[in-house]
Amino acid sequence: MHECAAKCCYDTESSMENVQQCVERCSKPVNKAQSYVQSELERLQNRLQRCVMDCNDQIKDKMPANPNEDQIAKYTGEFERCAIKCVDSSLGTLPSLFKTIKSVLAKGAPDV
Repeated sequence: MHECAAKCCYDTESSMENVQQCVERCSKPVNKAQSYVQSELERLQNRLQRCVMDCNDQIKDKMPANPNEDQIAKYTGEFERCAIKCVDSSLGTLPSLFKTIKSVLAKGAPDV
């Protein structure tokens, strides 16, 4: 990208606007790649959030209306174990996700 942008500046006959447009064209592939990676990471984060929210809902459904301290401790532990499973599951998808991202970027980032 930087070589491409530098070449835009070598043309002394071009107007400032043309040079700027040339530089913007050079940065498009990098911007597309960045958007693609960001969207994939957002999808991963959303999946994790949904999983943790499901844990929260499951615990709320189990808890009595006025839980005592022992029940609160019990359900807090259950929630934490469930949330840890969500994190572990998300972490387990990272190698595959990174492999997919690398493969997609090697072919050229898609429009997001």
